[in-house]
Amino acid sequence: MAVYKKEEGMWARMPVALIGGVITVAATRAAREWAEPPGGYIWAGAIFLVFAAATLFVAFFHRKTGDVLIDTENEMRKVVWPTREEVAGSTAVVIVTVVLLGMSVYMVDVALGKLLILVKLY
Repeated sequence: MAVYKKEEGMWARMPVALIGGVITVAATRAAREWAEPPGGYIWAGAIFLVFAAATLFVAFFHRKTGDVLIDTENEMRKVVWPTREEVAGSTAVVIVTVVLLGMSVYMVDVALGKLLILVKLY
């Protein structure tokens, strides 16, 4: 049993393996606390082996998952990331838009409130 397309998709597979490792450690710790020793250690070891094997299988040997991760990495290489200046400009536009929209909603709220007071509904 060899790693599926070993030379491709390693940058996408590693986060999957790391997240699987974190889940494996968390599940192992939880299993150790469920039962009194030595049973807790036996359950923790069994859960560790099952989760670690599942993580390795999904990240490195499963064909469909491997294809998805390889395709994801290939698509991420095509992404054109914005420059720092473009991000700063876009952020400024978003902040100004949110402030103007907030002020508009506030003015409409105040006007409708005064209208309701004027017609004695509030």
